[in-house]
Amino acid sequence: MSNVPVEFARFQSGVPGLDEVLQGGLPRNSLILIEGPPGSGKTTIAMQFLLEAVRNGETCLLATNAETPAQLQSIARSHGWSLERVPTIKFGDPATGDALGGADYTLFPEAEVEVGETLRHLFEEVDRLKPRLLALDTISSLRVLAPTPAFHRRQLICIRDYMSSKNCTTIMLDESATSEKDLRSQTLADGIIELKQIDTNYGADRRRLRVRKLRGCRYLSGAHDFTIVTGGLVVYPRLVAQSHERAVLGEPIRSGIDEIDMLTGGGVPRSSCTLIVGPAGIGKSTIATLYAAEAARRGEKSSIMLFDESVETHLARTEGLGFDMRRAKESGLVLMSHLDPAELSVGQIADLLVRQVEKEQIKVVVIDTLNGYLQSAMDERTVFLHIRELVSYLGRRQVATFLTLTQHGILGSEMSAPIDLSFLADNVFLMRYYEVKGAIHKAMSVVKKRSGPHETTIRELIPGAGFITVSEPLEGFSGVLTGAPVYLAPTQGDGAAHGP
Repeated sequence: MSNVPVEFARFQSGVPGLDEVLQGGLPRNSLILIEGPPGSGKTTIAMQFLLEAVRNGETCLLATNAETPAQLQSIARSHGWSLERVPTIKFGDPATGDALGGADYTLFPEAEVEVGETLRHLFEEVDRLKPRLLALDTISSLRVLAPTPAFHRRQLICIRDYMSSKNCTTIMLDESATSEKDLRSQTLADGIIELKQIDTNYGADRRRLRVRKLRGCRYLSGAHDFTIVTGGLVVYPRLVAQSHERAVLGEPIRSGIDEIDMLTGGGVPRSSCTLIVGPAGIGKSTIATLYAAEAARRGEKSSIMLFDESVETHLARTEGLGFDMRRAKESGLVLMSHLDPAELSVGQIADLLVRQVEKEQIKVVVIDTLNGYLQSAMDERTVFLHIRELVSYLGRRQVATFLTLTQHGILGSEMSAPIDLSFLADNVFLMRYYEVKGAIHKAMSVVKKRSGPHETTIRELIPGAGFITVSEPLEGFSGVLTGAPVYLAPTQGDGAAHGP
């Protein structure tokens, strides 16, 4: 007996990202159940399936009782679609006495007659049009008319068997998941796609898609973020780092300032993640930007994802330090994105970053700040797994990642970070304010480098107009990282001024 999995013929879904989740598309000659509450996108995704089938030369049929023809046309126009090539029939309307030749329901239960007429009309249209893809929107009316659960199950079996005999793939839309799970439809279906809408106290509501079942086929399990935009649903598949191949190793990444490179032992590995931790305003973004600017000088591309400031503010600030980031941005060597955590989910942000890395061959990624990124994650129990997967993916692609994390507090030993991500980072920069003779200074050190040796000294960072000064090690002080150092002896070295 062969262990090679059977490959099913598929329908392309026409939904960006969904075929990646389904690992090929919808299996042909199957019964697919799409569940979700009102407004979750069931009708929209069904239209995308049908329109993609039409584009590929397939015949299809939309049977609906949820919307009027005018409503369907309105939905289609809002997405820039035309349903002219998608035959549409009314499905699930109760039969009337006139439709039965004036007969009253005296010999048979009313529900059995009505459901029987509904299916007869549907089957006649299937015989006439011979569709390869059928969408039923929705099957809720059959459940309402069914006198017993057993009767409803027989009707669903009848639909499944008849469409299978006609080699027709059937998509059933259902709202039963809003109140109770309809195990009758779930057990009969070959595949179940669940659409879920999550309310938020502020910002855009989150939507997630989950494939509950896909009989005989592999698929990407778990929850996947999706949005409804002009043009339909867009799915952002859950990031799985191990599904991406490792790139070839390269030389270490340097900052362009010798003193900082000495701190890191000659540079940071391309595949590493560097966490830059410190209070607000101390220069975390400046250090991260150094590596992006140096990559641009080498002709390599970087991506800077900003959460706490706009692109224009970031450009103006870096220009004041002597970085010509505007020219690098205009040339395409530096991609800058301002992201609103109230509007974007972590899945959307990760998808944007992955597409940049794969399409633009990004070599350096800066996420500034991680605090803003975390605001996009509503489920705190899984946010660590998400960040770990993202960092692991970037490492496999040999991308140098720089994360900035703002700590609470300004001075003293009571500062704390909102979360501890040091276990995910290969390298950790620690930055602190300290006071000397009534003046505030900035200190930086490297407290961790997983792949090799590094300096254990502390140096002073002095941003100036058009340059950055990094001192020699502060050998004359003790207790710098506490914010209140003790002066022991004169420092050895005056430092060196560096322009970009």
